[in-house]
Amino acid sequence: MSDAEQTPQEAAAEFMRTVPVQDVVVSMVQTVFDVGYRRTGLVGGGADEHDLAQTQLAIETVRALLPVLEQVLDTASMTALRGALSELQLAYADALERPAEGAAGVPPPPVPAEPEPGPDEIVPERPRIWTPGGDV
Repeated sequence: MSDAEQTPQEAAAEFMRTVPVQDVVVSMVQTVFDVGYRRTGLVGGGADEHDLAQTQLAIETVRALLPVLEQVLDTASMTALRGALSELQLAYADALERPAEGAAGVPPPPVPAEPEPGPDEIVPERPRIWTPGGDV
């Protein structure tokens, strides 16, 4: 039977038999990037797709796969992948600062302030942090 005569099920089975796993992983990572960007609400459908928890999951998924991808991709592809990951992280940070489009005019919820220590409370001294210019 020729390729033109294959049923969709046969074609799918043939694809699964011959496709390299690395191609599937790279394709999956691209899909994760695409969905992650859309969930920032900054591209695509906008506020109705705004879900920063999903964007954060996309970022963490790609970060977790970096060691695997380093084994199968060349240096230039890894550089491009890291650049795309950085762009997604920046989009996530930008989306954190902007309200969703549907929430325009609605102020973000207030951030609760840390309570001030009372006069009887002992506050431990903050440890010193080494920096190149001296302790801070």
